[in-house]
Amino acid sequence: MNVVVSQMAVLFILLTVGYIAGKIKMLTQDGGKILSKVVLNISAPCTILASVTGGEANITSREIAFFTLLSFLAFLLFLLIAIPAVRALGGNKANRGLLCYMSAFGNAAFMGFPVTIAIFGESAAFYVALFNIPFILLTFSVGIIMISGKGGNFNPKTLINPSIFTALLATTIVLTGFKAPAIFADAVRITGSMTTPGAMLVVGCTLSRVSFKDVFSEWRVFPVALLKLIVMPVAVWLVFRQIVTNELMLGVLVVLSGMPAAAMSAMLAIEYGGNERIASSGVSLSTLLSGITIPLVIYMLLR
Repeated sequence: MNVVVSQMAVLFILLTVGYIAGKIKMLTQDGGKILSKVVLNISAPCTILASVTGGEANITSREIAFFTLLSFLAFLLFLLIAIPAVRALGGNKANRGLLCYMSAFGNAAFMGFPVTIAIFGESAAFYVALFNIPFILLTFSVGIIMISGKGGNFNPKTLINPSIFTALLATTIVLTGFKAPAIFADAVRITGSMTTPGAMLVVGCTLSRVSFKDVFSEWRVFPVALLKLIVMPVAVWLVFRQIVTNELMLGVLVVLSGMPAAAMSAMLAIEYGGNERIASSGVSLSTLLSGITIPLVIYMLLR
């Protein structure tokens, strides 16, 4: 619990720095958009690549295939729960799409790696990378449609991007047993280390342009946060414990299912014309509450 709470505190310190930088105009709106592009297209892909080039991935090909399948099924479960639940909350179609995305897609990369490794050890790192493959594929396809609210105008070219390419490359590296040169591994690790601070700076900068009264005026982010933090991990635990005998796999799936709303929500809202205010408030609220819910989920389901 101390480790998890400490991790939440670190993220909120980074968010606060971004908020202050935005308030004093050190990080302008245009600067936030540029930083968002850097995180989405450079540092985030390097985070995934670094997880498979920095050491041995002690996992068989069959386990890779099985866990990847479980991850896709988990996201299908998330969407089956989120779509009707968010629709019941009402609101306009564009905002419902964004709220649905935040209900189904958690901070599996930015917070998933440090939190999961702190709980289960280094052996869990590659499982997190595998979980991020469907996250990336679905985010840059279904997710963009949901966030933009312009499904009819979806451009398939958005699937051709560094994040998806890197996710597929990471899987190929593990399956082939390719050993990356140490210099290359260090380069992607250092670049990937920008992801967490960069993402939280973007969220903080976005928040700085909205009053706190306006940030939390959208009441729907509260049930969405509870849906993401409590309902999703409990649903995964109830469904997958029937078919998963590997305790590490099940534990990683449950913890990643209970991550707060993806920090990428705010960046994609900026990039694709979604509601930045709702995205930022949802990410902030769920991240704050996750300091309580993640230890609670671990204690109740995985002890």
